[in-house]
Amino acid sequence: MDRAFLRGIGVAAAATFALTLTACGSGIEDGTGTAGEPGGDLVLGVIPVTDIGPVYMAQQNGVFDDAGLNLTLQQTGSSPEIIQAMQSGQVQVGYGGTTSVFQAVQNGIDLVVIAAASATPDDPAEGINDLLVTADSPLESAKDLEGKKVAINGPGGYTQLLSDLAVKGDGGDPSKVEYVQIGIPDQPAALESGAVDAFVAGEPFGTLGREENGFRTLANPFEHLSDEAVVAGVWYALRSEVEANPDYYANVADTIESANEYALDNDDELRENIAEFTRIDPELAARIRLGSYGKLPLTAENLQALADWSYELSYIENEVDMDSLIWEP
Repeated sequence: MDRAFLRGIGVAAAATFALTLTACGSGIEDGTGTAGEPGGDLVLGVIPVTDIGPVYMAQQNGVFDDAGLNLTLQQTGSSPEIIQAMQSGQVQVGYGGTTSVFQAVQNGIDLVVIAAASATPDDPAEGINDLLVTADSPLESAKDLEGKKVAINGPGGYTQLLSDLAVKGDGGDPSKVEYVQIGIPDQPAALESGAVDAFVAGEPFGTLGREENGFRTLANPFEHLSDEAVVAGVWYALRSEVEANPDYYANVADTIESANEYALDNDDELRENIAEFTRIDPELAARIRLGSYGKLPLTAENLQALADWSYELSYIENEVDMDSLIWEP
C-alpha cells in the first residue's frame, strides 16, 4: 500500500461509521442551493449517516428555531464535497470524521473543529465498525488479512485506518492488506460472493450481515484504538469564517451540543429519527449499533487517540496541533 498516495489524497475519504443512503425529510437540500450570509441562516453539510440523527431530531423538534437558526441540512457524498461547498460559501458547518479533518488541515485547508458529533461506544465489544467475514471463513484473526482483500468505502480514510489498526494490533503488517473500494451497501454482497475476504462494517450493514447472512466478527478495531471511548465524528468550519463571526458560531456549537445531549437521553426517539433520515426500516433502526452522542465533550484528550493512530499509521505526516484545531468561543 502506497502511503504517499494516502497522504496525497488529502481529504479524499469521509468518515463513515455507517451507511450512504438517500436522505429525506424537511429541510434537506440536494446540494444545489446556496446559503445566506451567516446570521440566522445555517446550512450544515452532511453525509446521510446515523451520526446526523441528533441534529436532524433537533431540527424536527424546533431546537434550532428556538436558537434563532434557520437550519438546512445539505446532503453531499463526502467530506471533500462538504469542504468545497464551505469554501464557496454554500455551507457554514460540515460533518466529518476526525481522520478526514486531520488530513484536510495538513493539506492546507484551515479548518477548526467547533463541536463533537459522535463518539465510539463505551463498550469496545459493541463496536460499530467490526471487520466481518463469512461464517465459514478460514481467517481466525486480523493478522490473517495479510494478502487478503478487504472492502472499504474509500482509500485512506477512517474505515481503512480502523482495519489497519486491527491488523497492526494483532501483530500483522497493514501494508500487506489489499484494500478494495466498494460502496458500503454493496460490501455484504461482495463478501458473500467471495469478491473480498472481509469488510469494515458500517451500520446497518453490520447488524444485517450478522443477522441475515450469518457473518461473524473477525476483529473489533476499537479494542486497539483506546481503552476508553473517543470522539470520532466532528463538526467543523473554516477558521476565517469562525473568527469573523464568533458569536454566530458559538451559538451553532451550543445548539449542536444541546442536540447531542437530548439524543443521549432519548435513544428511542433518536432511532426513530435515524430511520426517517436514512430511510431504513424502523425495526432495523431499533437494533443497530450506534456510537454515543452527548457523552464526551470536545477536548484534545478525547481526540488524541485517533490523532496518534493517524500519525502512527502514516495517514498524516505531522502530529496534530490540538490547540490550534479545536476552537473555543
